[in-house]
Amino acid sequence: MKTALLICGILLLSGPSAVGADPVTTLGWRGNWTGLYPDARPPLEWSRIARGVAAGTTARAAKPQAGGAERGSPLDSGLIREWLVAGPFAVEDSVKEFDAEQLPGEAALSPGEGEPAGASAWTKLVLEKAPDYERWGTTELDWVDLGERLGQRPNRIAYTHVYLHCQRAGRVALIVDHGNGLKVWANGEVAYSSPQRAMGFGSYVGISRQKQDLVHQKSPRSAFALRAGWNPLLIKIASGNERGSREFKFAARLIDVDPVPYEEKNIRWIARLPERSNASPVIVGDRIFAPAEPDELLCLDKATGKILWRRINGYFEATPVEKRAANPIFDREIRSLAEAVERTADYEEGLALRRKIRDLLVSVNEDEYGMKWDGHLASHFGIVGFTTTPVSDGACVWAFFGHGVVACYDLDGNRIWIRRLRAKEIAYSCTPALAAGKLFVVFDGLHALDAATGEEVWHLPETTTIASLIAARIRGTDVVTMKSGQVFRAADGKLLWSNPHIRTGDTGWAPPVVIGETLYLPWNGITGLIVADFAGAAVEGDAWKPALRVIGLATDNHRPNGEWLDRWTAGSPLILDGTYYGIDQYGVAYAVDLASEKTLYKVDTRFDELHHYNAIGVAASCALGGKHIFVMDNQGSCVVYETGPVFQRVATNKIESLLPRDWPIPAQEILTNGSPVFDGECIYIRGEQHLFSIGPPIGSSTGSAPRRGS
Repeated sequence: MKTALLICGILLLSGPSAVGADPVTTLGWRGNWTGLYPDARPPLEWSRIARGVAAGTTARAAKPQAGGAERGSPLDSGLIREWLVAGPFAVEDSVKEFDAEQLPGEAALSPGEGEPAGASAWTKLVLEKAPDYERWGTTELDWVDLGERLGQRPNRIAYTHVYLHCQRAGRVALIVDHGNGLKVWANGEVAYSSPQRAMGFGSYVGISRQKQDLVHQKSPRSAFALRAGWNPLLIKIASGNERGSREFKFAARLIDVDPVPYEEKNIRWIARLPERSNASPVIVGDRIFAPAEPDELLCLDKATGKILWRRINGYFEATPVEKRAANPIFDREIRSLAEAVERTADYEEGLALRRKIRDLLVSVNEDEYGMKWDGHLASHFGIVGFTTTPVSDGACVWAFFGHGVVACYDLDGNRIWIRRLRAKEIAYSCTPALAAGKLFVVFDGLHALDAATGEEVWHLPETTTIASLIAARIRGTDVVTMKSGQVFRAADGKLLWSNPHIRTGDTGWAPPVVIGETLYLPWNGITGLIVADFAGAAVEGDAWKPALRVIGLATDNHRPNGEWLDRWTAGSPLILDGTYYGIDQYGVAYAVDLASEKTLYKVDTRFDELHHYNAIGVAASCALGGKHIFVMDNQGSCVVYETGPVFQRVATNKIESLLPRDWPIPAQEILTNGSPVFDGECIYIRGEQHLFSIGPPIGSSTGSAPRRGS
């Protein structure tokens, strides 16, 4: 331990990789905080394409014709978008009479549009796919809401029917949330039946709620076999049996039951990680460091993806030894539970262990160990989380977590120090920065900690941000900058420059970038770029007066109906050869000539990203890998294009990583919210559950089986 501390201290104070000597030699967010990897030699094409049952299934409401060639529409991430509907049928009690047939021979129904259904007829219902800007912010699932179609009254029963066409026979599961009774028949056989409400998810706010509570509730699941060719699927749905009951709906997704086969290209290895994270991995020599929610730091072997060590950084670990000694519950009970969390690979077992640790800590002192949440963070915890990108100087690695715990490790996992910062309320966190022998973190203000010991050097209580801190050297001075456009001296926290355009209200989520002596700061989402040139800046005392420009981008900020549309971006600028490259949350790529301030292009990359209350469609910043620009959405797609004044697409790549969901949401792994990381001929991409290594096959230029990590 003392040796590791000594080595860390030496590297922080001297030598070619000393942070005080050159901030950009430190490793962290976007590599060296710029997103530029000019020496990288990555592949331009890769893929992982699912070949399971669900991937080859189409759906249609219309009755197939004998010998017809029609196959229906592909499922939308397991979602069936068109149905035939019959009803409603009034009953005395929708729970007690749920199993009573409302249409004779219901199990064998094979309807066509317009055919009789009791006193009415079968009619078509289509779930239209809303444009991105309407899906953004929604809390709702894709409900088949018969209340809107048939009226919201109690004691009603209805049927929905669809024909599924499978290229490959096999077993699938229908994951369902339903407001009241629901029954499923597949090929005439009952696959699921419940006369009352059953929901494991409810809405996208539920992601945050369950993550906060350390629980994982499961939606109902009906598993059944599908044959090659046509398969009728019938769902019976009821409204409630109580006065005022209004819910008459269900949400369903079709997923594979058995392991999904994939066709892969240039996928070197895939490592399964304990939990999600928005953070990017950090590469240090032959190792990769990656966090996992809510408080883990993992070290992986770069060549194989094998997890070398895991370290938990919770309130227990950050409790000083002398305080633990004062209460035997810490070492008698909590220690063994914390060690078990590091050992288990089972997600739900890990949650159960964490709940026990939380409850024991609260029993010791609720005021000290109970979570006090900022309401906005609490509602968006499902997308934000606590983890941030680690930073390293090549010998040590520092990790900061949004519940206030900060820790330093050597590369072998020996903890050098750990401490907990305090705040009245837990709010949004951001990636730390490393410069001048100090670690900078935001938790109830901006803190500068001695990187070698964790001791506080200075603290600015009123200073906060939600985007990555950026370490830089400007005018020969080590500084740290924030997304609002504030530059602080690393040595003492003195404010050297403050963006004069700061105002009350949200201006976006994107951090700046510093190239040479110039700071580039996105402003008002993607619509503007503040350029602060500090070369030759006037100095008044400790205040810097840079040459300042505000460049407006030629954006389209209106919906088709003329209403205003905010063009937000979470992406940091990519600055290369006098051009600014950026991307907004809807997947529109921009290039701006910095000299003329002319928008060179704005091009829709045609991502099919996922938007909802706890998902941003495109959150990862643009990155330069070698000679090309790489942009990614949160559904595994990556567009590669040329640098220069004209948008020239080189490749569109896709990783279809399907997760065995327990909720009726898309099975596609959310991948990626953090920027891709380049290292030599490889790209490393962090997903919701996996870390992917992408590169040419090891030892071969023609292909070999990818290796799997832990």
